[in-house]
Amino acid sequence: MNSDRSAGPSRPPLPLPANQRNGAGGSGSSSLWNEILGGSNADKQKGLGRKNLVILSERHHGRSYLLSQLNASSSLKKKKSYKQTQTHSRNGKKGLALGYEVIDISDGDEDSVPPLSVFYPPSSHPSLLKLVSKALPPKSLSDTAVVIVLDWTKPSSMISELLTWLSWIDQWASETSENGEIEELKERLQSHVQHYTEPSSTLTTATAAYAGAGALLPLGPGTLTLNNSGLPITVVCTKADLMDTIGEEIGMKGGGWEERTDWIQQVLRTICLGFGASLFYTASTQPTTYTLLRSYLLHRLYTLPPSLSASTSTTSNIESSTQHVASARFPFPHRANVLDRDAVMVPSGWDSRGKINVLREGFDPTRICKAFENSLKAFSGGDEDDQGELMETLWEGMIPDIERRSKPANSSQPSIPESEQSFLTRQLDLLLKDPNRDPRQSFRHAAATVVGPMSGSEGLNLPGVEKALGEMEGLEKGEELKEKFARLGRKDSSRTGPLSPTSTTPGGTTPAMPNEALHNFFQGLLANRKTGTGTPSATPAKSEGK
Repeated sequence: MNSDRSAGPSRPPLPLPANQRNGAGGSGSSSLWNEILGGSNADKQKGLGRKNLVILSERHHGRSYLLSQLNASSSLKKKKSYKQTQTHSRNGKKGLALGYEVIDISDGDEDSVPPLSVFYPPSSHPSLLKLVSKALPPKSLSDTAVVIVLDWTKPSSMISELLTWLSWIDQWASETSENGEIEELKERLQSHVQHYTEPSSTLTTATAAYAGAGALLPLGPGTLTLNNSGLPITVVCTKADLMDTIGEEIGMKGGGWEERTDWIQQVLRTICLGFGASLFYTASTQPTTYTLLRSYLLHRLYTLPPSLSASTSTTSNIESSTQHVASARFPFPHRANVLDRDAVMVPSGWDSRGKINVLREGFDPTRICKAFENSLKAFSGGDEDDQGELMETLWEGMIPDIERRSKPANSSQPSIPESEQSFLTRQLDLLLKDPNRDPRQSFRHAAATVVGPMSGSEGLNLPGVEKALGEMEGLEKGEELKEKFARLGRKDSSRTGPLSPTSTTPGGTTPAMPNEALHNFFQGLLANRKTGTGTPSATPAKSEGK
C-alpha cells in the first residue's frame, strides 16, 4: 500500500494528557483524537502523492499524439520546468531508450498536486523493457497504472501485442513487488470491481467514489481470472475513426467488416474482463475520447476503493476521509458507451459476459477466454502438449493480415550491388556477341545497296571502303592520309589505262565508266549516225548479244 497511508493510520492512539483524561471533556477524547488524526491525514491528501503511469506501445501506434492530447486537457498554467521537459522529450530525442514526460493535473487548483509521471519504452524489445523498473521510484508499484496502446489501423497485430504486454506486466510485477504487495493489489482491484456502481444519467458530480455499495455481489464468470499482478490496466485502441478505411483497403465494406469490428470489440472486452481492465477507443475526430481517458486514469490512480477486509474504526474513518478527498477532486461520473463504434468506453467493473453477448449474437466468451489463456501459457513457455485452441488461430481466421499484404509494396529489402569487375565482364560479353558492334558493317551494307553505274562487285577500280578504312587505322596525321589516297589513285589509273567505250576487263565484260566518259561515248555515237558511217567495233558487245 501507499507509504503515506501506512505512516500514521496504523498506529495506536496516543494517550491523552492527564488534564484532558480527568477533565470534563474526557468523554469525548476518542472522537477528538480521531478528528485530529483524520485532519492530519486529510492535510497530506490535499497535495496527494505522486503517481506513475506506464504506457506500453509499439512504434507508430499514435502514442505521441495520445500524450499530446492528455497534456492538452491540462491547465494552461503549467510550470516552466515541466513544459521544458515535455518539449525536450518530443524534439526527436524520445525513443532512444526510455521516454519520460509529466502531465500537470493541478487544473489551476491552488493546492499542491505533483504532476503525473509518465514512462514509456519505445517498443517491446526486452532490453528496453528492463529500463522501466530501473526508472520508476522504489516501492511505487501500488502508485502505478498501466496503459496498453493498440492501433486500429493494424488490427491483425492486436492479439500478439496484447500477449506480449500482458505477459510482461505479470513478470515485471512479480519481480519488483515486495512481500505481500501483489496480494494487496489484487484485493484492491477486486474491491474496485465489486464496489463499482454505474453513475446515474443525471449525476454531474461525484462526492463519494463508491457510495451506496451495500452488500457485495460475487464476481461474475470470467471476471478477474487472468490478472496475476493486481495492477490497474487500461487498453486504449487509437485511430478508431479509421477502422472503416481499413475495411475498404482489404476489400471488406459494409456489414461484413462491421461484423468483424464488433467481434474484435467483443474479444477485447472479454480479455479486459478477465484482467479487470478498462477499454477505451480514441479518435482524432472525437476529442472527447481523450478527455474521458484522462479523467478516468486520474480517477483510478487517486481514488482508493473500500477495503474488503474488516479493520478498526479509526482506520476505517481515515480511509473513508481519504477516499472522499480523492474522489471529490478526481470524479468520473460518466456512463459506459459500447454503441458508438469509434468512441467505445468500458470502465473496469461495468462489463460482464451477458453484456458482451448483447452486442452481437453467436459470440462465445468462454471459448475466447480459454483460447487466450492457452496463448498466455504458450507465450510464457508452457508445455505444448497441454495446449488447446490458441487465440492467435481464431484471430487469423477472422481478421486478415493487413501488414503482410502491404509489406511487398512498402518493403525496402537491402540490395547487394554487383562488383565492378563482374559488371564490366558481363558488358564485354554482350558487346562481343553483338553483330553490329563493328562500324564498318554499315559501310558494307551501304555499298551493297548502291544502284547505278557504281553498283556491283566489279565496278570502277576505285579503292574499296573496307580497304581504305583498314589502311587508315594505322595512320595518324592528315598529310599521310592525303599522300596515301593520291598513291592509290595513281596506281589504279596506270593499271587500267584510259577508259574507253571499247575497253574490256580481263573477264571480257565492259567496265563501268564515270559520268564524263559516258557522256563522250554517247556524243560519239550521235556524231557517227549523222555522217552515216558506223564503226562495227564500236559496239561489239551489243552485236554479240543479238
